Amino acid sequence: MNTSTALPAVRWGTQVETGTVNSHPCRMYAERPRAMGELLLDAGRWTEREFMVQGDRRVTGRQHAVSVARVAAHLRRLGLQSGDPVLLLGFNQIEWLTSFWALQCCGAMVALGNAWWSEQELDDAAALVKPRFVLMASQIQPPQYEGATYLSFDDIRSIAESGIDEPLVLDAVDEEAPAVVIFSSGTTGKAKGLVMSHRGVIANIQNLMVMTGRLPSELAPSHPGTVSLVTMPLFHLGGFQISIMTLLSGGKVVFLKRKFESLEVLELMQQERVRAWGSVPTMVARVVQHERFAEFDTSSVSSVQMGGAPIPHELREQVGKAFPASRKRVGAMYGLTEVGGVLATGSGDDVQGRPGCVGRPLSTVEIRLANADASGTGEIMARTPTATCGYLGDPTRLDDADGWIASGDLGRFDDEGRLYITGRAKDMIIRGGENVASVRVERCLRTHPAVAEVAVVGLPHSDLGEEVAAAVVIRPGSSVTADELKAHAASQLARFEVPSRWWLRQEPLPTNPTGKVLKREVTAAWPAEEVLA
Repeated sequence: MNTSTALPAVRWGTQVETGTVNSHPCRMYAERPRAMGELLLDAGRWTEREFMVQGDRRVTGRQHAVSVARVAAHLRRLGLQSGDPVLLLGFNQIEWLTSFWALQCCGAMVALGNAWWSEQELDDAAALVKPRFVLMASQIQPPQYEGATYLSFDDIRSIAESGIDEPLVLDAVDEEAPAVVIFSSGTTGKAKGLVMSHRGVIANIQNLMVMTGRLPSELAPSHPGTVSLVTMPLFHLGGFQISIMTLLSGGKVVFLKRKFESLEVLELMQQERVRAWGSVPTMVARVVQHERFAEFDTSSVSSVQMGGAPIPHELREQVGKAFPASRKRVGAMYGLTEVGGVLATGSGDDVQGRPGCVGRPLSTVEIRLANADASGTGEIMARTPTATCGYLGDPTRLDDADGWIASGDLGRFDDEGRLYITGRAKDMIIRGGENVASVRVERCLRTHPAVAEVAVVGLPHSDLGEEVAAAVVIRPGSSVTADELKAHAASQLARFEVPSRWWLRQEPLPTNPTGKVLKREVTAAWPAEEVLA
């Protein structure tokens, strides 16, 4: 086994050059790490600092590194080899990060499972990944997949605290080797796994650190680091990248004890002196609008980044008033899973007073607008070294011959190069930061014998941004309740995909001359009160 524990000669840099990714030209940084495991070595300067906090548990950088080394050694003894697929499944937890970094040391391909999946979705994902190992939270039902070795996070904690001395050993991997699989709802069918190479993950992190002036090579040993409250799920790209950036800059990651609670967020902001908060608009709105907000000292919060869903202009104003120190840093990020991360970001004057503005493209990101209309609005196409390698188990390429990937989003540029999101080309609902493919929900509901037709749309929601709504045409002679349809959906879909609004009807859905359902008309005609018969 080829291993390495030495820092590579070439590290981080800001100079951009033209290279080649998947046989097409692409902007990339000339100086960059080549493997995820190397990032642990960069974090070695901060070992005496606290790195993770969750409840009454506090873990230093040194303790984290020791835990990672122990877990990696244990996994190797159990037979894990470089390149093996592993399913990592859990909510935000110290053991999630310990497991992730141990697996990167071993050169594994780590599939980040969604902890909110239904049992069927979990089984489908396991069948796709074909994991050699499954590392998961104890409260989640294990997938029905034979041939894998299962370890709970309780097992991981016991190994990490075993007291056995193990060296931190890194398997040598190729820059283009798979490092992470992120699952996307896609537009149809089951959740698909998008494969990210070591090159792609690192390029995304490097883009963000160049933007914020926090490249590890630029930071002095006295750099204070940032206390980051992470309420985005770690199995989402946003939460995942925040945790890595915090590790590399000597900061501290703060987790909630369990599920999201606005009051706990406020308590942690005061207790830990949280400086940066990365979240989705729904969570941010719940916190700033909490009835007890004024009781807590949140003056330390100087940066609020929101992503995963459109950000209402009113919410930006509320956040600026709630966290005055963040007024110039109430930012927006725009990206998508298919391109492996963030495409554009902005804060302060770049986005304030500009509804729909998501800032400017990052250093290595190229964006063009396809089929632009007279107003300059077109489908956003991106070319970037962060681009994923395609879907797991599917040889179909996501990019065209020149490396451009279609986002499914509509946008425009202003005269100063700021990007605005104006709509979506894909039939997708964004509920509280989670993408919900309408077609997937419709396919599920059509399998119920009482359903003749169905149209799933997103309706505006003051808290979630959008909620999933189903207009269902009932077959003649059949009878079914919304509760029965909801139970049917819940048996196959994730909780966030199950419709919360129902319109059960006898008349057919409106269609165009070719028979396509006119969802705009369905949305416009949606009754003020639920129609359940």
